[in-house]
Amino acid sequence: MDKEMMFYCIPQQAYMSVSTCKSLRTRPVGKAPAGSQPMLRACERCSMHVLVDAKKVPTISLESYLDGTKPKTANLNSSVNKKLMRTKVA
Repeated sequence: MDKEMMFYCIPQQAYMSVSTCKSLRTRPVGKAPAGSQPMLRACERCSMHVLVDAKKVPTISLESYLDGTKPKTANLNSSVNKKLMRTKVA
């Protein structure tokens, strides 16, 4: 089983696990049916999830995160990341 990996989510401005990022994307946009929560506003227009799925964001294990280590922030301005986000989102 894979270890839980943590990364810095720029739209949420918080450290988040990869699995949490994936589960937030499955929520409905806007008004949600009774019993479910809507997608967070920062997730509605997020293009960073492409980098998370492609494993292009710096991650660390949950154990390291709990020990006090913080993952680096992904560089969204790099040409490789811009190209990846542009091709996957469009």
